[in-house]
Amino acid sequence: MSNISKVSYLLGKFKGSGKGEYPTLSPFTYTEEIEFSTNGKPFIFYQQKTWNVNNQPLHSESGYMRFPPNGKIEWVNSEPTGITEIYDGEISGENNEVITFKLTNIQRTPTAKPPHTTNVIRKFTYDQSSNTLSYTMDMATTTTTDLTHHLSATLQKQ
Repeated sequence: MSNISKVSYLLGKFKGSGKGEYPTLSPFTYTEEIEFSTNGKPFIFYQQKTWNVNNQPLHSESGYMRFPPNGKIEWVNSEPTGITEIYDGEISGENNEVITFKLTNIQRTPTAKPPHTTNVIRKFTYDQSSNTLSYTMDMATTTTTDLTHHLSATLQKQ
């Protein structure tokens, strides 16, 4: 049985707000929308968009979460900035409500600007009682070499 059924709570659209910080950035807030969908095969399509407080576009990314027979979850994620990330993930928690992704590979186009990301851990947590999806993202770059908190958000299922 595919792990996709364990995370069926992801399917749908989530909206909310988040906070960002990093040693090389001023703290900021943003609005976010994430949509997870499937066509019935053992993968989930992921699309994410963010906007600043003036409703101007910030970051976006899209990709696929894959559910191979080994019980893991894999994520192939692309960004319009010329970056593609590959993550290996684990599903945990009493109700499979936590998904933790660790970066295993990153590729960049020749024009992707520095500083370059070198490591990422993303953790998603679903709260069934409030129907919310929260996440954190820790990141290391060529200038901030230790994994450091970067983003956190709580999104309401629509």
